[in-house]
Amino acid sequence: MKKTKTAMVLVVSIALLTVMTGTAMAAYTIDGDLDDWGVHPPGSWYASSPAKSAVENWGDGPNSDSISPGIEECDIEAMYVDEDVSGPYIYIAIITSMPPEGVDYACGSGSIHLISGDLALDFDNDGIYEYGVKLTDDSRTVPGDIGDVFSNPTWVKITTHCAQSQLAFSNIDSGTKTGHATIVYTNYADWSWDNGAANYVIEMKIPKSALGISTEGEVDLCATVSCTNDVITIKDFHYTEIPEFATIALPLAATIGLFIYFDNRRKREEE
Repeated sequence: MKKTKTAMVLVVSIALLTVMTGTAMAAYTIDGDLDDWGVHPPGSWYASSPAKSAVENWGDGPNSDSISPGIEECDIEAMYVDEDVSGPYIYIAIITSMPPEGVDYACGSGSIHLISGDLALDFDNDGIYEYGVKLTDDSRTVPGDIGDVFSNPTWVKITTHCAQSQLAFSNIDSGTKTGHATIVYTNYADWSWDNGAANYVIEMKIPKSALGISTEGEVDLCATVSCTNDVITIKDFHYTEIPEFATIALPLAATIGLFIYFDNRRKREEE
């Protein structure tokens, strides 16, 4: 009975430690499967609350019957965002028909190579995207690894021929690396084909520290492709801050002290 009580204290202590340090079980597994988001297209496009969703899957352009994305590979169907509340990560998922290696598209007498645009984040709602996440290893974009996070990026549109102009930029040309996001860019098994092209999921978790987040606030998200034929955005996603160590140090000490007290008491009683 005494050992059971001590074991219970240990379990509770570990659970409290886990929650208070923001390392509780992640809300989403970064694996390209959106079941944990509650997304099951074509029947259910929208993510479960409290995640925020933007859904298009249109055939004629963003909110317009007069604009066409062109080839299906330029289509972005949906974007989702959520966070660890008072935890260390923001989670984002995108459904697109653009393959991770890009696609060649006939243009005039030659061809152009289309790729995914990089993820853009605007933290002060001024239309200037102060952070970006690299989503492609194409040599025309900023050097680095897929998933690298950059502050104060220089944004460029890398495909200007045979392209539309739904957005003035598509990819990061340069910037200051601040961290790295865990990313999976893979075939979407639950909805593998659409209008003659394969579907893909870009799923990621971004450390809030890499985005300079120290207090709660809101962020606008923007995703496109290199020709900017399609653009999808999420506005005003509210995120929370990561607790500073000082706010959890005393509860941590109290929890550890509680375990030590009961453990020492058990040992004395057993002597």
